[in-house]
Amino acid sequence: MSEPSADSEPLTISHWPLCVIVLILLIVAAVLAITSLVGDSITFDETSHLTSGYSYLRMGDFRLSPDHPPLAKMWCAWPLLLVDNKWPGPETGGWRSGNSWEVGRAWLFELNDGEQLLIIARCMMVVLLLGVCLCIFAVGRMLFGVRAGLLALILAVFSPTFLAHGRLVTTDLPMTLGVLVTLLTFVRLLERITWGRLVLSALSLSALSLTKFSWPLLLPPLILMGAVVIFRRQPTLCLLFEGRPRGRLLVSRFNRAGVMLIITLLIGVFVWAAIWTCFGWRYSPLLDDSSDKAKKSVLFESDPPETAKISWKWELPLTDPQGRPMHDPATNFARWARKHRFLPESYVYGLAFTRRTTMHRKSYLMGEISQTGRILYFPIAFAIKTPIAVMLLLVAGLSGIAARRLSVSKDPVLIVGLVSFTIIYTLFAVTGNINIGHRHILPIYPAVIVFAGASTAWINSRTGKALIVLALAWLIGANLWIHPHYLSYFNELIGGPKRGHLYLIDSNIDWGQDIKRLAEYAGSRPGETIKLAYFGSVNPSRYGFECEKLHSFFDWPGKPARPTAGTYVLSVTQMVGVYDPIVTDTTWERPYNLKLYRRLCENLARPLPEDASEEDHRRRTEEIQSTEQLQLARLVSRLRRRLPDERIGYSLFVYRLTQEEVDRLVSP
Repeated sequence: MSEPSADSEPLTISHWPLCVIVLILLIVAAVLAITSLVGDSITFDETSHLTSGYSYLRMGDFRLSPDHPPLAKMWCAWPLLLVDNKWPGPETGGWRSGNSWEVGRAWLFELNDGEQLLIIARCMMVVLLLGVCLCIFAVGRMLFGVRAGLLALILAVFSPTFLAHGRLVTTDLPMTLGVLVTLLTFVRLLERITWGRLVLSALSLSALSLTKFSWPLLLPPLILMGAVVIFRRQPTLCLLFEGRPRGRLLVSRFNRAGVMLIITLLIGVFVWAAIWTCFGWRYSPLLDDSSDKAKKSVLFESDPPETAKISWKWELPLTDPQGRPMHDPATNFARWARKHRFLPESYVYGLAFTRRTTMHRKSYLMGEISQTGRILYFPIAFAIKTPIAVMLLLVAGLSGIAARRLSVSKDPVLIVGLVSFTIIYTLFAVTGNINIGHRHILPIYPAVIVFAGASTAWINSRTGKALIVLALAWLIGANLWIHPHYLSYFNELIGGPKRGHLYLIDSNIDWGQDIKRLAEYAGSRPGETIKLAYFGSVNPSRYGFECEKLHSFFDWPGKPARPTAGTYVLSVTQMVGVYDPIVTDTTWERPYNLKLYRRLCENLARPLPEDASEEDHRRRTEEIQSTEQLQLARLVSRLRRRLPDERIGYSLFVYRLTQEEVDRLVSP
């Protein structure tokens, strides 16, 4: 390894101006995140994540939401142990069946002020956001110098992508932080092998393994980093097994390979023990059931028969969507780990369940709905949700490296790990079937930003300096313009967030975050009847306004809407019909469906005879209800082609319709 330059020396007290700049930038990131998070209502996955994390800490029971490891959720939830709040009892609907959504709705909105609890938990995520920014600065500085590190830090601080998900209780940003910390601690371990650095590396990888089930994607990059150390000519200093204070220099490749093998085994055992420790060294997810024979299913979100056993709930994650047993390596490992109790059952189930969901999931891209993933989904999502300024600086940084204006040899071990992980993770995402959110490629953004920071290679030229200044001004301006709606950010390539729903939906633009803003809207117009099609996981009326429910993902208890005059508020996810096929064009373009719909409407228009029986009236009531639901689906489908009268945030479209307009829209 080459000698470090003055630009990459460790920070000391003499570098206080740099420390002050870094601190100010971190404060800016915290202010942007906190001032934006308070206006967003609870988003879709937060109901499950926060509820399950709190249940792990308070109850010591891991039945809720095993599809994600517990650590990030517990991190966000632990301050709530210090806050007075009521926890649902075991009789609460959803607890015995392990339905985190149902338990969460009871905990957050029936027993407590869920928004206040959520703000505390989100602030814990902001701490992790600052950690990501600091790690990006460290990586940029180690690879390309202080100026590149500072530029990368600025890009991270004003990144709409990081600010969108770095203030919500989810697992994507914690995964990103875990990858960065593991890479940094591992490269420090490979520079000088000591017990302290070994423990830090093991702790980092353990935390990552308890954050996201995609963590094994980091293992090949770590192996490559070790291979670089083994095959390079420079000896490695090891203080693990040598009694002398100066340690032992590992000169031969054989010795270095032997030490790497020992390190691998030690870290592997540490990670295994850390997973068991997090779950309290208990195999069963149930606190009150130490065996693997439970009287209730706790990992499915539906009530099985009273006699169901734990083995029953394993049928889903071990079979494909057609019900056939799967035999891929991940599923076979889950079978083996379960049989031999190698890991806690909740963790093994989560691994198997995650593997199964990567095979089949509905997705939406540019007006088309697919049953599986598409290879262009994430490239398009990256192109339209990454600030143009960052992409320009990325090109400048890579061209500066290609032109050898900046050396990449300052830390070859780190750059091998960072680049190989980014490539592997990108290939995994692009070829997978989970196309529901740009957030799933969040872990590749540190590399993007670090290499964009390498554009300082051109800073000594007038053109290069102008490019960097203009790009930063553009990025900061775009950030302040979209604030506080970071979740709905789209760049200027497609015309910004107002056109984002034409390309992507779900967590890319609409995750239920604008319901608080809808409540403010409803409060300012008390005379309007709101009919809401909502994509979220809580009862929107809990925000203090009354609304009638249209076709929504979550069927909250409330008055069903009727096809009458009023204010129709449609979330863009529900409007395109990715999770509700009845509102899609495909449904309404089928001749049979149109013929059936026309006949139902005609029957509804015919009055009942005067001597109709009570049974006839009951059937007519049922016919009216079912036909009106179809009419509302027809209305939503046709409203998709009409510009809204108003928008609430960027996820809710508002249409004020007269009865005449409604009748025209629902006509066969």
